[in-house]
Amino acid sequence: MSAGSSPRIGKKGVKAFVIRATRTPVVEVDTEATAAYVRFSRAKVARTVPFSGKHNLAMIDLDQKGQVIGIEFIGQKDFSIRELLRDTPVELSDAALNRTRYVTANLQTA
Repeated sequence: MSAGSSPRIGKKGVKAFVIRATRTPVVEVDTEATAAYVRFSRAKVARTVPFSGKHNLAMIDLDQKGQVIGIEFIGQKDFSIRELLRDTPVELSDAALNRTRYVTANLQTA
């Protein structure tokens, strides 16, 4: 599965990236920590880069090939997939968005 493309990394972090998800994402929600993790792949995380959107702070997990495998959103009150991804350039069909699965998680131990 090709979860995404490599982001362009500059001195201040991620400059631009595009996620081309081919599978339905899973949103892991931790309401206690006001955080959510949108998982596109189960690949091993090689590195994490910060990304500041207009409405949220995100940590982007990349595999060793630079593919986006997941995005953690911090300080969230709304956990809908559309709200989480609104500042993040994501190529995902409406059908995949509508099939998004939500699960509870304890992201504080991750």
